[in-house]
This record gives sequence, C-alpha cells and structure tokens, in this order.
Amino acid sequence: MSAPKSILPNQSTAQNRVRSAELPVAWILMLGLIVAVGPLSIDMYLPALPAMADSFGVSTAFISNSVPAYFVGLVFGQLFYGPFSDRVGRVKPLYIGMVLYVIASVICATTNNEYVLFAGRTLQALGACVGAVVTRAAIRDRLTAKQTAKAFSIMVLVIGLAPILAPSLGALFLRFFSWHSIFWFLAAFGLLNLVLTKFFFFETLTEENRNVRPAKEVFSQYWDLLKDTTFNYPAIGGGMLMGAMFVYISAASELLMDTYGISSTHFGWIFGMNAVGFVALTQLNQWLTNRFRILSLLRFGAVMQVTASAGLFILGLTFGSDAWLPLVLICIFFCISGLGLTQPNATAIALAFQKHRAGMASALQGSLMFSVGIFGGVLLNLFPVNPVLKLGVTMFVLMSLGCLLIWRIDPNLDLDEADS
Repeated sequence: MSAPKSILPNQSTAQNRVRSAELPVAWILMLGLIVAVGPLSIDMYLPALPAMADSFGVSTAFISNSVPAYFVGLVFGQLFYGPFSDRVGRVKPLYIGMVLYVIASVICATTNNEYVLFAGRTLQALGACVGAVVTRAAIRDRLTAKQTAKAFSIMVLVIGLAPILAPSLGALFLRFFSWHSIFWFLAAFGLLNLVLTKFFFFETLTEENRNVRPAKEVFSQYWDLLKDTTFNYPAIGGGMLMGAMFVYISAASELLMDTYGISSTHFGWIFGMNAVGFVALTQLNQWLTNRFRILSLLRFGAVMQVTASAGLFILGLTFGSDAWLPLVLICIFFCISGLGLTQPNATAIALAFQKHRAGMASALQGSLMFSVGIFGGVLLNLFPVNPVLKLGVTMFVLMSLGCLLIWRIDPNLDLDEADS
C-alpha cells in the first residue's frame, strides 16, 4: 500500500526543510491526529471520574489522582524519547511508544484496583507522549520558524477536536457502557496511530543531523539546553502557561461537577466551549503571523491569560463557591483560549535554534509543561480554601511567572537567522 502523495512526499522533500510559502497541510494534519492521543487520554475519561470513584469505593478527589499520575509518565517519557529520536530518527520511537500505549490502555480497561489504574495511567502516558515529542521535532526538521508557528496552529485543528469531543464522547460511552469502555476505545485509537505511522509517517531526520554524542552525555546536553536563553525563556514561560491548563483539568471535575452540580453531559459542553476558543485563536494566529512578529503575539497572549486568571482569583477571593458560575466560566475560557496565541509561538521560538537537538528540545519543553501541571496539582491540595479560589490562585501564580519569563525573551532575536 502506498501513501497519498499529498501526505507522503518523496525522499528528497523529506530530507530538506521547506522554504517555500506552501505548507504540507495534509502531512501536518496527520501529525495532529497522532498527537491527539494525548488530549484524548486526558480528557475523555474525566466525566467518568465520579463513576470510577463509586466503582473503586473511593472519593472523586482520590480517583482524580490518576490525572497527575498520567502527567508523571508524560514528564519522564518525553525526556527519554527526545534524545532517543535525535539518535535513531523519528519513526522507531513512534512504534515503541504506541505499542506501549495500547498495552497500558488494555490494563486500565481491565483493572478493578485503583492503584493498578494509577500505574496503568502512568504507563499509558509513557507511551502516548512519544507523539508530541516526535511530531514537534519532525516539524522542526522540515520547516522554518514562521512556518513552524503556522504548522502548530494547523495541527490544533485536529488536536483541538480532542478536548471538544472527548468529554462528550466519554459521557456518551457512560450512557450505554461502563467506564471500562473508554479505555478500550483509547486502545483502539492507539492501534490507529500505529497504522498511520506505518503508512504515512516518513523519516525527517537525516543522517548528518543526528546526534552522535555518547548517550552518557544526555544529562549534560539537557543542562546545556536549559542554559540556552534562546530556549529556556520561551520553553519554561510557555510551559508555565500551558501547565496551568493541566491544573484546570485536574480540578475541573471537583469544581464543576461536585461544587456547581454540573452533569457529565454539560461538563463535556463546557470543556468543548473552552477548546473552541483555543482552536479559534490558533487559527487566527496563522493569519496574524503574516502581519506581526511571533514574539509580539506570544506576549499579547500571555497578558490575556494572566488577566483572565487574575479575574478568577478575585472571584474566588471575594465570593468563594458562591461566585456566579457564568463569570467563573468566562475567566476560565480566556485562560484556555489564550493558549492559542502562546503555545504555537512559544514552541516556534523555543525550537528555532535547536537544529541538531530538536528532539531533546521538544522533549524538554513538553516535560516542563507537565512538570508544571504536577506542581500545580500539588499546590491545589495545599490551599485549604474553596475550589474557585484554589484554582484561581494556582493559575494566577503559574501564569504570572510564565508571563514574566516570556517578557524576558530578547526582543532582537532574529528567527530568520535560525533558519539558515
């Protein structure tokens, strides 16, 4: 079976970064489908958390620990796949990760023990994270910095459907089946990714661009990367901003379903509304990158997120759990929607100067995001206050720190020079 020409270019195209104005849109959308396994795995089972808690005989708050358990796998898995893909190419790690993901999904689907579930979720993440690492690096292999920002915006057309559809799809499964069926669906989606990898994903990392330094130097290479100011400010700043969203994911069930009594169906609609805002701004970002500097768009989005999180903080501080739900949802909406401007542009800047270690840079950036999510989850449990204030203060602190780092990026950074 041969892949369509629109998706699978010839070898000479695959081995050279695209310089023309035309983007390989079909290929980028396919990468988005591979990455979508991550948000699907995070969001689809959220409406099932209360039912899972009843099934295991524990509280919803306790079973919600399966969310940060997933984040732990994402942090460490990405740190492995990054240098591995820089050494052996982008294709082999995808096979390894997706096989691991399918096995872990089956474990989650068949267990009746909450601790096995936590372990299965961590293992699931160790497999799923390969998609994000490899696809970001593959885009960096082929595209220029401005094209990279546009490419990540295009990918969100696919990735953004996951948080829009996943909670509603999970709620639909719960109407007819048990929560176990959600993980069977995720296992099937992992198999689909294996098929896409086999027939449509080509190698983008040429032999001359592979990292041949000894494997024992991986730690020192990561340390060098963290000291590189062309990487650390956009990567850590963007990680803070994105990590705050994962804090919201961890807290959403308790906040919306337990505190405000939102049904599982309406919970899915709320998630979808936030995702629509995210997708809309990423698509607007494509148009804006032709008219404004990437750094200017990144800074504007960061300020938008900080302002919205400050509003949530004030609502929680002033009204607590009696805060008017529509205002709470509006603040959350702008916190999440702002990612449409910050994430594509922060990623493009962070990877722009990392030609020979794009996999490591992609991995470290992703790990930083989920490390923030884990740290934020710990912060949530440290504040003995109402759920609105707890989420508001955590998101405000993280997004403020992220915004400060974004504003420390050198305004004279020449991204065109990075493409040479």
